Amino acid sequence: MTALTGCTLALGLPAAPANAAQIYIQQSGNAPAGGDPNIITDPSAFVIGLAGAGNTSSDPVLVGVAIPNTVSGSASISFSGCAIPSACALAAAGTYGLSANTATLSSGTAFDAVGLTQAGGSVSFVNMSAADAANGFGTPTSYALSIFALPTSLVGGATATTIDTGAPDGSFIFAFSCELGTGTASGCTTNGNVDQTVFTNLGLTFVGGPPPPPVPEPATLGLLGVGLLGLGAFRRLRR
Repeated sequence: MTALTGCTLALGLPAAPANAAQIYIQQSGNAPAGGDPNIITDPSAFVIGLAGAGNTSSDPVLVGVAIPNTVSGSASISFSGCAIPSACALAAAGTYGLSANTATLSSGTAFDAVGLTQAGGSVSFVNMSAADAANGFGTPTSYALSIFALPTSLVGGATATTIDTGAPDGSFIFAFSCELGTGTASGCTTNGNVDQTVFTNLGLTFVGGPPPPPVPEPATLGLLGVGLLGLGAFRRLRR
Protein backbone atom coordinates (compact mmCIF):
# COMPACT_ATOMS: atom_id res chain seq x y z
CA MET A 1 0.00 0.00 0.00
CA THR A 2 1.06 3.58 -0.59
CA ALA A 3 1.23 5.85 2.44
CA LEU A 4 -0.24 9.34 2.25
CA THR A 5 2.31 12.12 2.23
CA GLY A 6 2.15 15.87 2.10
CA CYS A 7 -1.46 16.23 3.25
CA THR A 8 -2.47 19.66 4.51
CA LEU A 9 -4.47 19.25 7.71
CA ALA A 10 -5.98 22.25 9.45
CA LEU A 11 -5.95 22.79 13.20
CA GLY A 12 -3.94 19.65 13.97
CA LEU A 13 -6.64 17.18 12.95
CA PRO A 14 -5.48 13.54 12.78
CA ALA A 15 -3.90 12.22 9.60
CA ALA A 16 -5.27 9.39 7.51
CA PRO A 17 -4.56 5.78 8.51
CA ALA A 18 -0.97 4.74 7.80
CA ASN A 19 -1.83 2.43 4.90
CA ALA A 20 -4.48 4.57 3.22
CA ALA A 21 -4.41 5.20 -0.54
CA GLN A 22 -5.73 8.59 -1.52
CA ILE A 23 -8.82 9.04 -3.66
CA TYR A 24 -8.70 12.40 -5.42
CA ILE A 25 -11.67 14.38 -6.76
CA GLN A 26 -10.92 17.26 -9.12
CA GLN A 27 -11.85 18.87 -12.42
CA SER A 28 -9.47 16.82 -14.59
CA GLY A 29 -6.21 14.88 -14.62
CA ASN A 30 -4.93 11.43 -13.70
CA ALA A 31 -2.88 12.36 -10.62
CA PRO A 32 -3.79 14.26 -7.43
CA ALA A 33 -3.86 18.01 -8.01
CA GLY A 34 -3.57 18.91 -4.33
CA GLY A 35 -5.76 22.00 -4.53
CA ASP A 36 -6.60 21.95 -0.82
CA PRO A 37 -9.48 21.65 -1.85
CA ASN A 38 -9.78 21.15 -5.63
CA ILE A 39 -12.19 23.63 -7.21
CA ILE A 40 -14.69 21.99 -9.57
CA THR A 41 -15.82 24.67 -12.01
CA ASP A 42 -17.78 22.27 -14.25
CA PRO A 43 -19.75 19.85 -12.04
CA SER A 44 -21.29 18.21 -15.14
CA ALA A 45 -17.99 16.42 -15.87
CA PHE A 46 -15.21 16.04 -13.32
CA VAL A 47 -13.07 13.10 -12.23
CA ILE A 48 -12.49 10.69 -9.37
CA GLY A 49 -9.29 8.66 -9.29
CA LEU A 50 -6.94 6.71 -7.05
CA ALA A 51 -3.31 7.65 -6.44
CA GLY A 52 -0.45 5.19 -6.41
CA ALA A 53 0.29 2.39 -8.88
CA GLY A 54 -0.41 -0.98 -7.27
CA ASN A 55 -3.48 0.21 -5.38
CA THR A 56 -6.96 -0.94 -6.40
CA SER A 57 -10.15 -0.08 -4.57
CA SER A 58 -13.02 -2.44 -3.92
CA ASP A 59 -16.32 -2.14 -5.77
CA PRO A 60 -18.36 -0.09 -4.93
CA VAL A 61 -16.72 3.25 -4.27
CA LEU A 62 -18.76 5.35 -1.85
CA VAL A 63 -19.04 8.96 -3.04
CA GLY A 64 -20.25 11.53 -0.53
CA VAL A 65 -21.78 14.95 -1.11
CA ALA A 66 -21.77 17.57 1.65
CA ILE A 67 -24.07 20.58 1.10
CA PRO A 68 -23.67 23.55 3.46
CA ASN A 69 -26.78 25.02 5.06
CA THR A 70 -25.82 28.43 3.64
CA VAL A 71 -26.89 27.38 0.11
CA SER A 72 -29.93 25.61 -1.32
CA GLY A 73 -30.02 22.55 -3.54
CA SER A 74 -30.06 18.77 -3.52
CA ALA A 75 -27.39 16.11 -3.76
CA SER A 76 -26.86 13.77 -6.68
CA ILE A 77 -24.08 11.81 -8.34
CA SER A 78 -24.20 10.57 -11.92
CA PHE A 79 -21.96 7.93 -13.51
CA SER A 80 -22.26 5.92 -16.72
CA GLY A 81 -22.02 2.64 -14.81
CA CYS A 82 -25.02 3.27 -12.56
CA ALA A 83 -28.32 1.51 -13.29
CA ILE A 84 -29.78 4.97 -13.85
CA PRO A 85 -26.69 6.88 -15.06
CA SER A 86 -28.18 10.29 -14.33
CA ALA A 87 -28.99 9.35 -10.73
CA CYS A 88 -26.80 6.83 -8.94
CA ALA A 89 -28.46 5.19 -5.94
CA LEU A 90 -27.71 5.99 -2.34
CA ALA A 91 -25.33 3.44 -0.84
CA ALA A 92 -26.79 0.57 1.16
CA ALA A 93 -26.32 0.80 4.91
CA GLY A 94 -23.71 -1.70 6.04
CA THR A 95 -21.40 -1.21 3.05
CA TYR A 96 -17.88 -1.13 4.59
CA GLY A 97 -19.58 -0.33 7.90
CA LEU A 98 -21.72 2.54 6.59
CA SER A 99 -24.29 3.27 9.31
CA ALA A 100 -26.49 5.67 7.29
CA ASN A 101 -26.50 7.01 3.75
CA THR A 102 -27.67 10.46 4.87
CA ALA A 103 -26.68 12.47 7.92
CA THR A 104 -26.23 16.01 9.26
CA LEU A 105 -22.70 17.12 10.06
CA SER A 106 -22.20 19.99 12.53
CA SER A 107 -18.95 18.85 14.16
CA GLY A 108 -16.36 16.12 13.79
CA THR A 109 -15.67 14.39 10.46
CA ALA A 110 -17.89 13.49 7.52
CA PHE A 111 -16.73 9.86 7.59
CA ASP A 112 -17.47 9.39 11.29
CA ALA A 113 -20.93 10.91 10.83
CA VAL A 114 -21.92 8.01 8.55
CA GLY A 115 -20.08 5.22 10.37
CA LEU A 116 -16.92 4.96 8.22
CA THR A 117 -14.74 5.14 11.28
CA GLN A 118 -11.60 3.68 9.69
CA ALA A 119 -11.12 6.82 7.59
CA GLY A 120 -8.88 9.73 8.53
CA GLY A 121 -9.96 13.01 10.07
CA SER A 122 -9.26 15.84 7.64
CA VAL A 123 -12.64 15.78 5.85
CA SER A 124 -14.08 17.62 8.80
CA PHE A 125 -16.72 20.20 9.58
CA VAL A 126 -14.02 22.65 10.69
CA ASN A 127 -12.01 22.35 7.46
CA MET A 128 -15.01 22.44 5.14
CA SER A 129 -16.70 25.39 6.83
CA ALA A 130 -13.43 27.36 6.77
CA ALA A 131 -13.00 26.69 3.03
CA ASP A 132 -16.60 27.65 2.28
CA ALA A 133 -16.23 30.89 4.24
CA ALA A 134 -12.98 31.70 2.42
CA ASN A 135 -14.68 31.18 -0.95
CA GLY A 136 -17.67 33.39 -0.21
CA PHE A 137 -20.28 30.80 0.80
CA GLY A 138 -20.95 32.23 4.24
CA THR A 139 -20.13 30.43 7.46
CA PRO A 140 -22.00 27.10 7.48
CA THR A 141 -23.24 25.71 10.78
CA SER A 142 -24.04 22.28 9.34
CA TYR A 143 -23.78 20.12 6.22
CA ALA A 144 -26.31 17.71 4.73
CA LEU A 145 -24.43 14.52 3.84
CA SER A 146 -25.53 12.01 1.20
CA ILE A 147 -23.53 8.87 0.36
CA PHE A 148 -23.90 7.30 -3.10
CA ALA A 149 -22.65 3.95 -4.43
CA LEU A 150 -20.45 4.08 -7.52
CA PRO A 151 -20.53 0.51 -8.96
CA THR A 152 -16.89 0.39 -9.99
CA SER A 153 -13.38 0.03 -8.64
CA LEU A 154 -10.57 2.56 -8.99
CA VAL A 155 -7.07 1.56 -10.12
CA GLY A 156 -4.15 3.54 -8.80
CA GLY A 157 -2.29 5.53 -11.43
CA ALA A 158 -4.83 4.70 -14.14
CA THR A 159 -7.14 7.03 -16.06
CA ALA A 160 -9.55 8.72 -13.69
CA THR A 161 -13.29 8.05 -13.88
CA THR A 162 -15.66 10.81 -15.01
CA ILE A 163 -18.66 11.60 -12.79
CA ASP A 164 -20.96 14.57 -12.31
CA THR A 165 -23.14 16.10 -9.63
CA GLY A 166 -26.20 18.29 -9.32
CA ALA A 167 -25.05 19.62 -5.94
CA PRO A 168 -25.00 23.43 -5.64
CA ASP A 169 -21.93 25.64 -5.42
CA GLY A 170 -20.18 25.38 -2.07
CA SER A 171 -20.71 21.62 -1.82
CA PHE A 172 -17.90 19.15 -1.16
CA ILE A 173 -17.41 15.77 -2.86
CA PHE A 174 -15.46 13.03 -1.05
CA ALA A 175 -15.06 9.25 -1.32
CA PHE A 176 -14.25 6.03 0.55
CA SER A 177 -13.60 2.39 -0.29
CA CYS A 178 -11.65 -0.55 1.08
CA GLU A 179 -8.54 -1.73 -0.74
CA LEU A 180 -9.35 -4.61 -3.10
CA GLY A 181 -9.96 -7.87 -1.27
CA THR A 182 -10.31 -6.34 2.19
CA GLY A 183 -13.87 -5.05 2.18
CA THR A 184 -16.58 -6.57 4.36
CA ALA A 185 -19.95 -5.45 5.63
CA SER A 186 -18.29 -4.18 8.80
CA GLY A 187 -15.38 -2.35 7.20
CA CYS A 188 -11.91 -3.17 5.91
CA THR A 189 -10.43 -6.38 7.28
CA THR A 190 -7.02 -4.82 7.90
CA ASN A 191 -7.24 -1.67 10.00
CA GLY A 192 -6.14 1.32 7.95
CA ASN A 193 -6.30 -0.62 4.65
CA VAL A 194 -8.66 1.95 3.16
CA ASP A 195 -8.90 4.16 0.09
CA GLN A 196 -10.27 7.60 0.89
CA THR A 197 -10.27 11.31 0.16
CA VAL A 198 -8.38 13.69 2.42
CA PHE A 199 -9.04 17.43 2.53
CA THR A 200 -6.03 18.20 0.31
CA ASN A 201 -7.75 16.47 -2.61
CA LEU A 202 -11.39 17.04 -1.75
CA GLY A 203 -13.62 18.49 -4.48
CA LEU A 204 -15.43 21.83 -3.96
CA THR A 205 -18.12 22.76 -6.49
CA PHE A 206 -17.76 26.38 -7.60
CA VAL A 207 -18.97 27.17 -11.13
CA GLY A 208 -16.73 29.90 -12.50
CA GLY A 209 -14.33 29.58 -9.59
CA PRO A 210 -13.17 32.30 -7.19
CA PRO A 211 -12.21 35.66 -8.72
CA PRO A 212 -8.50 36.28 -9.35
CA PRO A 213 -6.68 38.52 -6.86
CA PRO A 214 -6.88 42.23 -7.76
CA VAL A 215 -4.05 43.67 -9.86
CA PRO A 216 -2.44 46.77 -8.27
CA GLU A 217 -3.21 50.03 -10.05
CA PRO A 218 -0.23 51.69 -11.85
CA ALA A 219 -0.33 54.60 -9.40
CA THR A 220 -0.14 52.16 -6.48
CA LEU A 221 2.88 50.45 -8.05
CA GLY A 222 4.53 53.84 -8.51
CA LEU A 223 4.02 54.76 -4.88
CA LEU A 224 5.41 51.40 -3.85
CA GLY A 225 8.52 52.02 -5.94
CA VAL A 226 9.03 55.46 -4.43
CA GLY A 227 8.65 53.99 -0.97
CA LEU A 228 11.25 51.31 -1.65
CA LEU A 229 13.69 53.93 -2.99
CA GLY A 230 13.14 56.02 0.11
CA LEU A 231 13.74 53.01 2.33
CA GLY A 232 17.00 52.32 0.52
CA ALA A 233 18.16 55.91 0.94
CA PHE A 234 17.28 55.85 4.66
CA ARG A 235 19.31 52.70 5.15
CA ARG A 236 22.33 54.27 3.41
CA LEU A 237 22.11 57.34 5.67
CA ARG A 238 22.19 55.13 8.75
CA ARG A 239 25.42 53.39 7.72
